[in-house]
Amino acid sequence: MTAPPSSRRQRAKLFLRQMAIGFCGGLLRFASKPFAPREETAVVIAPHQDDESLGCGGLIARKRNEGLPVHVIFITDGSASHPGHPRVSPAELAVLRRHEAMQAMAALGVERRCVHFLGEPDGTLNVLTPDRREQLVARLSALLRSVMPGELFLPCYPDGSSEHDATFGFVIDALRRERLQPDVWQYPVWSWWNPLLLLRRWAHTNECRRLPLEDYAQGKFHAIDCYQTQLRPLAPDTQASLPQELIDIFKEDSEFFFRHELTPPS
Repeated sequence: MTAPPSSRRQRAKLFLRQMAIGFCGGLLRFASKPFAPREETAVVIAPHQDDESLGCGGLIARKRNEGLPVHVIFITDGSASHPGHPRVSPAELAVLRRHEAMQAMAALGVERRCVHFLGEPDGTLNVLTPDRREQLVARLSALLRSVMPGELFLPCYPDGSSEHDATFGFVIDALRRERLQPDVWQYPVWSWWNPLLLLRRWAHTNECRRLPLEDYAQGKFHAIDCYQTQLRPLAPDTQASLPQELIDIFKEDSEFFFRHELTPPS
């Protein structure tokens, strides 16, 4: 039986996307320099439970193996990944994703006291009222002031997600408010799925760094696999929340980071 035109178009679109992703990955490998994490406390910002393991799992595992503190801050409760699901409510999904996050953090060696859940409703970050936004930035500011990171990692801007893009703004505002000057690095998540965004990020940065996973690959892969609500269909759904082709990108042999230059405090 011949596949319907819509199915053929979908396969062709996926093929072209994978070709573009492969091209961008090769370009970044050629253009980037090795990344040497500083021997200081790091903070990883994750809009959702899984972003940190996908984009920074190898980095987190490496720093923890070297005995360096890593704090992970989850901005949302992750409750909007399955909108309208007939069996699992948003509140139940938030509980599941928090549990998965703690399992992932254990796989990467992050101490429980270094895992922070801010619990903002998933899907609302780009429409926060001014008061709500102020409250969130104040909470982030307090956390960053208490940790005093030497390095900070957050999703790329833009990253192809309104939640990720909004998170970038909150974090930069919090750093300015506290007059903190850590090394800030952007990690791609959804921008891998839209290689034009990845090329845009690369073209607008002065520095791209590459971190080989090496001995930390298995820890990262284990952490990713903790997020079963995202990797497997949640019955009666027949498709997973995240495309397998996207997950496969993060099981390659390297992670990439783009430097963000903070404006010096006046």
